[in-house]
Amino acid sequence: MSHKNLADMSSLNKELLEKLTKMGYNTIESLSWLTPDELAEEIKVDIKTAQKIITEAISNVDSQQFSAADLLLKEKQKQRISTGSKNLDELLGGGIYTGEITEISGEFATGKTQICFQLSVNVQLPNIQGGLDGSVYYIDTEGTFSSTRVAQIASERGFDPTKFLENIAVTRTFNSDHLMFLIMNVEKIIRQRNVKLLIIDSIASHFRAEYIGDNKLVKRQQVVMSLAETLKKLLDQFELAIVVTNQVIATFDESLFDKSPHPALGFAWAHRPHQRLLLRKGRGPARIARMYDSSRLPDRECIFFLAKRGIVDTEK
Repeated sequence: MSHKNLADMSSLNKELLEKLTKMGYNTIESLSWLTPDELAEEIKVDIKTAQKIITEAISNVDSQQFSAADLLLKEKQKQRISTGSKNLDELLGGGIYTGEITEISGEFATGKTQICFQLSVNVQLPNIQGGLDGSVYYIDTEGTFSSTRVAQIASERGFDPTKFLENIAVTRTFNSDHLMFLIMNVEKIIRQRNVKLLIIDSIASHFRAEYIGDNKLVKRQQVVMSLAETLKKLLDQFELAIVVTNQVIATFDESLFDKSPHPALGFAWAHRPHQRLLLRKGRGPARIARMYDSSRLPDRECIFFLAKRGIVDTEK
C-alpha cells in the first residue's frame, strides 16, 4: 500500500489528476495495474506520458517485507464482532474481524441485511459482550435500511434502542459516483464518530444497474478495483471492520459443473474480500451460511435463524 496520494505524483498535472479522478482512479495502486495503452486510451494522452505516469505509480507502491511471525502477531491483534450466532461466529473463525473485508452474498431474503442490522447493534457493545465499543457507518445503496428493525433487535435484547440508533450514521446512495465519493471522503466521519464498522449494503447494486453490456465491462472492473483498493487503504489506516453485501448471479454455462448462484461483480471484485459468505434459505426462518472463499478458513456450512431478536442459533 502506498502512503502517497495521486496529487503527490510529479507526472500528473491538475488536468490529468481531474481526469483520473473522474474515471474512478483514486489511488496509486489502481494506476499501477494498468498498461500504458489502457491509460492512454482512458485519459487521452500519448503513450510516452502514460508510461511515465505508470512507472511513477509502480515505483511508489509499497513493497516492504514482513516476516511470517510478524504477520501472525498482527493477525492475533485483530478484534472481532459477534454476529449473535455462535454457529455463524464459528464459521467465521470467531466473528467479523477488524482489518478485513467480509462479503455476505445471497439471493433475496436470505438474511444479508438482517446480519448487517445485527452487527450494527453488536459492534456498539463492550468487548466482553462481543462488540468493539464503537459506532457504525451504514451506506445503503438499495433503500433497505430500517431503523424500526434495528430498534426491534436492540429492544428484544434488552437495550435502549434510541441510544443504539444514534450511533448508526446512515447515507443513502443513488449511483456509483456517489458511492465512490463517500468512500473516498469517509475518513472524517470515521474519526469523528469512532466508527468501528463500515457497512455497504449492497456493493453490487449501482454497478450492475449502470454498467450494462460487454462494452462497459472493462470500465466497471476498473472502478470496482479502485473502490476495493480504497476500502483496503481504510483498513490500513483505521482499526475497523468492513462488511459488504453482494447480489448473486445465476450460471448459464453448461460446461461448468457447479451451476449454483455465485456472487456478482466477477473477477474484479472476487479476490478483494478476505472472507466471503454465501447464504441460502432453509426451512422457515432457518438460513444456511457457506464459507464460499477464505484464505484461512475451510469451505464449510452452518445453520442460523432469523428471529425478532435478530440472528440466533435456535428457531425458538
